[in-house]
Amino acid sequence: MKRLWVILFIIFFSLTCNDTDFECDQHDISNCNSNDNKTNIRVFNNSEYDLCNVVISIDESRNHGEIKSGENTCYRGYDKAYRYAYVSLMIDGEDLVIQPIDYVGETPLGIGYFTYYLDVEEINNKKQLSITTTTD
Repeated sequence: MKRLWVILFIIFFSLTCNDTDFECDQHDISNCNSNDNKTNIRVFNNSEYDLCNVVISIDESRNHGEIKSGENTCYRGYDKAYRYAYVSLMIDGEDLVIQPIDYVGETPLGIGYFTYYLDVEEINNKKQLSITTTTD
């Protein structure tokens, strides 16, 4: 009888474990390096999801790492940035990307401190990533 309880416990435990829990395996995170003579960008996670390996690419790529829902990163300096950028990240193992075609006609943000707000909306069971920029 004791053996039966042990077997039932093991079966129950293995069935209740959630194998879909995603653990963010962070890649090389760029150093925090704000510079008063550059365009400094931080990223705020304005979504309900935890974001993994948030990479912002403008003139160069910076990995802002894992950003929990409602949190932001430190500032990282860029030589030039715009109100939107190439963004790649993962949510629960799913890749999401914002891919600008070009920046023709766009005015650079200029020297200062800015925040990219990343938001994720689910449309037709598909996650859609968006970006909004504010001056800090």
